[in-house]
Amino acid sequence: MGRDSADAMFGAEAVERALADTAPDPVTPDLLDQIARMADPPGALRAWALAQPWARFCAIVRVISGAAAADLMAGADDE
Repeated sequence: MGRDSADAMFGAEAVERALADTAPDPVTPDLLDQIARMADPPGALRAWALAQPWARFCAIVRVISGAAAADLMAGADDE
């Protein structure tokens, strides 16, 4: 997945707003497991994500767009 996938799934404007949010829910192992479980069948992840509260949706977008992984890698570079 990546930014293009997130844009296609939710729309570029929604993704931009979600990534700009300053208080997304944390990306936890539980959230990652839920995302993985919802990835099949096609469309289930989108429907589930859109039904979440805004802060959780922002965290989901961060995972799908790759922003969460980029943040983790950037943090590893700081060490």
